[in-house]
Amino acid sequence: MASAATPSSRRSTKADGVLLAKKAARHAPKHRRITSPAIRYMFYAAFLLAIILTALLVYLYQANYLTLSIASAGSSIFLSLIFPFAAFAYLIWRGNSPKSMIAQLGLKKKGVTVRNVFLGIALFLAVLLTELLLAIFQELTHISLPTNVQTVFAGLPLYFLVFAAFVAPFNEEIFFRGLLVPRLSIALSALFFALLHYLSYQASISEFIAAFMFGLLAGYAFKRTKSLYPSIIAHTLVNSLAVMALIWSGMLTL
Repeated sequence: MASAATPSSRRSTKADGVLLAKKAARHAPKHRRITSPAIRYMFYAAFLLAIILTALLVYLYQANYLTLSIASAGSSIFLSLIFPFAAFAYLIWRGNSPKSMIAQLGLKKKGVTVRNVFLGIALFLAVLLTELLLAIFQELTHISLPTNVQTVFAGLPLYFLVFAAFVAPFNEEIFFRGLLVPRLSIALSALFFALLHYLSYQASISEFIAAFMFGLLAGYAFKRTKSLYPSIIAHTLVNSLAVMALIWSGMLTL
């Protein structure tokens, strides 16, 4: 017949259980360690606020409270901010720690290498080659594929042009490459990226093709290197060159 456990044995068993739980917590994978509620709700709030402000600016323009240039610049900026906030909010919701999120999005410091810098430049040159091939195609076939870049950027304030050149690429790469490529596929992330540019540039077929090709190449680079820096570098160079070319040609006035 089994004897009843004594109080001292029960206390010993309980203490051993606590020690084992603490030990398991220390050795738990980092991606299992949840971020604090304050950080979690901060990103949720930022994501929702960006959506609300984007919609608000559109409404204020339609109600004739804002000019087209101010409404376009502001709504485009907040729309761009939705992408990184959405990525981080999703990863936090999935229970990832800050370190795990940085790693999954390809933003670890060790990704800043000479190899990745040159890879980013190579991606940039590939985009230029795509644009050149599109120009040759239009010349040979007499099929017009306007980009509508001048129409979209005309009259926009300087701060938006700076944002488009240096901040928007970072935001878009976090979402379309860092978040979507591992969860969907390279092709689907490139398609969604191309659709964004198609709509942003007023149904521009040329922008759709160029963005889709860039999305495929950037997605492949991210898949191989596990780093987002090559596509960020390439995207920044593309946008910066576009803005500078429009200013240099006189199509944009600051």
